[in-house]
Amino acid sequence: MCYSFNNKKVSLKKAVEDLNAEGDEEQDFVLDSNVNAFIRKTVPDIPAIVNRDGIVLMNTFWGIKQHPDAPTKGKNLQSENTPTFYRKIERNRCLIPASSYYEYKTVYVPGKKTPIKVKHELFWKDKAQFYIAGYYDMYSDGNLGFGLITTLPNPVQAEINNRMIITLDEKMGKDFLDRMPIEEFQYPNYSPQLHYENLEPERIPQTLF
Repeated sequence: MCYSFNNKKVSLKKAVEDLNAEGDEEQDFVLDSNVNAFIRKTVPDIPAIVNRDGIVLMNTFWGIKQHPDAPTKGKNLQSENTPTFYRKIERNRCLIPASSYYEYKTVYVPGKKTPIKVKHELFWKDKAQFYIAGYYDMYSDGNLGFGLITTLPNPVQAEINNRMIITLDEKMGKDFLDRMPIEEFQYPNYSPQLHYENLEPERIPQTLF
């Protein structure tokens, strides 16, 4: 499951133009090669394009609620649960600009009881950046927090993980912000052109091949 992504190479100017958003893309935004869901922040610092009284670029938190006792809760939201768990926020759409994201593939090594986790980076072959679909909620202090929306994996993602975040180009991103039914963005109705790179090939014993 995706708990980190890369927005270091993202052009927020392009994101604003792609999605017809309002906001000054040059002010108070931090871009990072490893945005991590589990690094607790005191102020929102993840740029997102939010449908809230218009389409707006703003800083947000990762996580629809703060759950110190359950750190993974509210980070990734299963799209199939929209009619139940996320009914209240299903219309609260946002997009998180990114250029890639990270997943850990479980690899079973002969002779060892415990499998190893090997880091992979997933990206679009022909796109410098894309937009991760999310739902947002409002914190008690007025800030917004988002959860990334997941679906069943396409064949590429299935090689790494059994869930897939929904990544969109600018056209599909606009449709998502315009609140097109979530089913339109689920696999197999929609499948992004994903590719991946193994970032830790040295950790996989050659005897596996």
